[in-house]
Amino acid sequence: MIDQQEQQRVNQAAEQFTDALVQSYKTVAERGTSAQEHSAHLTEVFFNQTINNLRAQAEENRQASQQLAEQRQRQADAVQVLTRESVDAYKNFVDSMFSYWQGATQTAERATEPGTISSPPSTDEGTARGKSSDAELPLENYDKLNANEVTDRIEKLSVQGIEHLREYEARNKNRRTVLERMDARISAASEV
Repeated sequence: MIDQQEQQRVNQAAEQFTDALVQSYKTVAERGTSAQEHSAHLTEVFFNQTINNLRAQAEENRQASQQLAEQRQRQADAVQVLTRESVDAYKNFVDSMFSYWQGATQTAERATEPGTISSPPSTDEGTARGKSSDAELPLENYDKLNANEVTDRIEKLSVQGIEHLREYEARNKNRRTVLERMDARISAASEV
C-alpha cells in the first residue's frame, strides 16, 4: 500500500507540475500576444499620426501656393495699371508739348506777316475761336476728356460728328494723336 500511496503522490506531483507548466506556457503565450497587439497598436498610431501630419503639411503648402499665385496676379495687375497710366500721362505730355509748339509756331508766323502786330489772343478771342461751342459738340464735356477718352468715344459717332469734333480739336487743344485717330475714322468711313 505504501507503494500505491507513493505512486499517487508522484502522480499528483506530476499533475501539479504539468498544470503549473501549462499555466506558465499560457501566461507566456498571453503576454506574447498582448505584446504583439500593443506593438501593432503603437505602429498603427504612429502611421496614422504620420499620415495626418503629411496631409496637414500638404494642405498648408497648397494654401501657401494659392496665396502666392494670387499675390503674383495682383502684382501683375498693378504693373499693368501703372504702365497704362504712365503711357497715358506721357502721351498727354507729348500732346500738350506739341500743341504748345504748334501754337508758338502759329504766333510766330502771324508776327512775321507784313502789317500785323503780334499780340497774344485775349480770352475773348479764345472763346470766339471755339471754346464756347463745347456745349454744341457731339461729346459731352469734350474739353475735360483726355486723348484716350476722346479716341475711345469717337468710335460711336457719325462721320459728320467726327468732322465737327476735328475742327474744334484743331482750333483748340490740337492733340496730334486725337487728330490722327479722327482722320483715320473719317478716311475709313469714306472708303465704305
